[in-house]
Amino acid sequence: MILIWSTQSPIGNAKARETLETALAFAAYDQPVAILFSDLAVKQLTPQPESKRAGSKEIAKLIKALPMYDVEDIYFCQQSAQKYGLLSSDLVVSAQSLDKQGIASLLQEASHVIRI
Repeated sequence: MILIWSTQSPIGNAKARETLETALAFAAYDQPVAILFSDLAVKQLTPQPESKRAGSKEIAKLIKALPMYDVEDIYFCQQSAQKYGLLSSDLVVSAQSLDKQGIASLLQEASHVIRI
């Protein structure tokens, strides 16, 4: 399994979108892909109406499409979500919360890790 680990804010640069496009590209070639959101990237999992005001495209639509491309293993860092006051009910897609130990296990399961 290829683990794409996103740490980028959804607003202010193109890296968040590039991370998602990388996951979709691997999935298009029938590679098993999981994606982990931590740090500011957990905000990618929520609706971002301020992204349009900042001149960025809202990436929530792209995140909602991940399961359609067989990217169904979507995880987020529990500590990061708590830091930014996010609840599972705030998310635009079904994702599993992982603590530090869960993240460590996920990293060990992955054959490759791409951290952006």
